[in-house]
Amino acid sequence: MFLQMIKGAFIIFMVVTAFILLLLLPREIEITQIGLSSFIAKYPFTFELYKNSIHEFIKHFKLEGLGKTATGIPITIEAQRLLGRSLIIVVPCFVLSMFIGSLLGILNFYLREKTIGKILNFFSWIFSSMPDFFLFIAIQYLLIKLIGAGLPHFNLYGNDNWYSFVIPLLALTLFPMIHIAKFIASSMENEVNQEYVRTSKAKGLTGLQVLIHMLRNCASGLLNQTQVVMLYILSSLPIIEKLSSYHGAGYQLLESIINNEDMQSFVLMLPFLLLMLATIIMAQLIRILLLPKREAV
Repeated sequence: MFLQMIKGAFIIFMVVTAFILLLLLPREIEITQIGLSSFIAKYPFTFELYKNSIHEFIKHFKLEGLGKTATGIPITIEAQRLLGRSLIIVVPCFVLSMFIGSLLGILNFYLREKTIGKILNFFSWIFSSMPDFFLFIAIQYLLIKLIGAGLPHFNLYGNDNWYSFVIPLLALTLFPMIHIAKFIASSMENEVNQEYVRTSKAKGLTGLQVLIHMLRNCASGLLNQTQVVMLYILSSLPIIEKLSSYHGAGYQLLESIINNEDMQSFVLMLPFLLLMLATIIMAQLIRILLLPKREAV
C-alpha cells in the first residue's frame, strides 16, 4: 500500500508540475495592422518570454502568496467556497456511479440471454457513445418542452436553487455508471466459468451465496475502476458546470485559464488532483482491510 501511495503522490506531483508549465506558456497576443481594416493576430513564443512568465509566477508567490481575486477576496477562501459547491455534484456522482452501476451490471449478467437483457445492452451502448455535454443539452431541451407543456417552472441554469445541482449530476453520472455496469457484467461472465463456482453449486450453496462469492472476487478489479470513474467525473465537470452556468470550481477553473489568472487556476486545479490521490488511497485501504485473497470455496 505504501508503494502505491508513493506512486500516486509522484504521479500527482508530475501532473501538477506539467499543469503549471502549460499554464505559464506565454499567451500574450500581438496584433499588427495591415492596411486600413486588416489585422493580423499572433501569439509569439520564445524561451525568454517563457522564462519571464515562470519568474513572474514565482515572484508573485513569494511576495503575495496565493493572492486575491479581482474582488479582493483571498483566493484560498474563494476556492473553498467554489469547491464545496462542486463537491455537491462530484461525491453523489461517484457514489451513484459505483453503486447503481454495480447493480445494473449484476442485472445485465443475469438477463444477458434474455430479450430484456439484450435491450438493456443496446441502450447501454447508445448512452455510452453519447458525449456528456450532448446528454446535458438533451435533458435541458426535454425539460424546456415539458415546462412548455405544463410542467411547473423551475430554473435550468445557475446555482441559486437547492436543486441546481441535479441536472449536472444526472449528466455526469450516466457514462461512468454504464462503464461500471459493463465492467461488472464482463467480470461476472469471466467468473462464472471458474472452478470454484461449479464447486460451490455442487456443495449446495444458494444462488445468492454464489453471487456474493463472485462479487468478492470481482471487487479488486472494481476498486481499480474507482480511479477511472473519478477521473472521468473531474475531467467532465468543468464543461458541464459551464453549460449549466453552475458557478463551481470547474466553472471558475475554465474562466481563470481563459482570463490568464494563473495563480487562481493553480489553486482551483490542486484540489481536484488531491481528490484523485484520495481516491487511490481509499481504494488501497479498502483492498487491504476488507478484501480477502482469492481462494476457492
